[in-house]
Amino acid sequence: MSGPGALTGITIVDLTRQMSGPYATLVMADFGANVLKVESAPHGDGSRRTGTNFVNGQSTMFLTWNRNKRSICINLRQPAGIALVHRLAAQADILIENYRPGVADEIGLGYEALQAINPRLIYVSVNAFGSKGPWRHRPGTDPIVQAMSGLMSVTGEREGGPVLVGIPVADYTSAMLAAQAMLLGLQGRHVTGLGQHIEVPMLGALLFGLTTRVGPYFQTGEDPTRWGSQHSQVVPYQAFQTADGYAVAGTWGEDSWRPFCEVLGMPEVADDPRFVTNVERVKHRDELTAVFEPRFRTRSTAEWNERFDAASVLFAPVNTFSQILEDEQVKANELVIEMNHPTAGRLRMVGPVIKASATPATMRQAPPLLGEHTCEILREAGIAEAEIDQLLDAGTVVASAQARG
Repeated sequence: MSGPGALTGITIVDLTRQMSGPYATLVMADFGANVLKVESAPHGDGSRRTGTNFVNGQSTMFLTWNRNKRSICINLRQPAGIALVHRLAAQADILIENYRPGVADEIGLGYEALQAINPRLIYVSVNAFGSKGPWRHRPGTDPIVQAMSGLMSVTGEREGGPVLVGIPVADYTSAMLAAQAMLLGLQGRHVTGLGQHIEVPMLGALLFGLTTRVGPYFQTGEDPTRWGSQHSQVVPYQAFQTADGYAVAGTWGEDSWRPFCEVLGMPEVADDPRFVTNVERVKHRDELTAVFEPRFRTRSTAEWNERFDAASVLFAPVNTFSQILEDEQVKANELVIEMNHPTAGRLRMVGPVIKASATPATMRQAPPLLGEHTCEILREAGIAEAEIDQLLDAGTVVASAQARG
């Protein structure tokens, strides 16, 4: 099914780079928003050059975060370049940036300057630590925020040190909240008729995600500890080694405790006084784990999967990327898609997760080359060809060979 997206007609001036902002605008772009990716000359978004994996010169990180957007490359060190962004913002619905607090103001792209030009502009700022407090001026990336937030203190094995989460979770959570912020801004404008400034600190995004660990802390004042693959408040609920791999299995609520034991062929364990309630099981987690671990090693992951499935008890294999990205469940839900890129060729990537029946996500544009749409975007902004030529000659904007066509 194709047709207008839910955000068709919404224009976003995207000044973000790396991941936290671009992942947010990818969500908006997938559902029809016109995302103008403003990249600073001469090199553009730093993620174009980040990492170790490149496809014909294109970073796989950039390719992952930037589909369905158009790139305009502007020299933001020139006053004329800043003025050009003002002209784009004057016609936009949303502007999003992820500079450190105060930087956008210093270069002339802060909220007050742009709100004076376009009172209906929704201005979203994503930053590491927020615009107030002693850390406001400090740089911060995902690992730094993971450490600062307390997340790393509860990640890792009990006897080991703090461990970085295996994906950039601070970037990801702040990106998803930034997408929500843009949508809330649009709804707020529907109510008030005006735009506003919305801030999304990465630190706050991770604090919001502390969930199961923060409630007990507020009650007891005791710092939570690391539990490896085990759940902090529910036992059993952890990774177990099988005969040929690993799997996570567990209970959720007392009704599943006896079925869990029966699947393992150990119904007598369900009546052991040490384990009859979750509170008791948490107190005796090491004893219970010692009972279950040898049993899990007697069968393969596939065999346990079949048995747990038949009993409707929580279970999943610990998949590698090659296993889950080729899994029939993923294929059935079309969670991996393919697109053609002008230089990188055929790309596979994780597709939209939200499945809307009337206004579904659409794949319209491969991740752009630097400045691929510079001239196109300037024309749409009402800038005459003669002025575009002047901007190109002055180095105020940069266009790829495709953009000059």
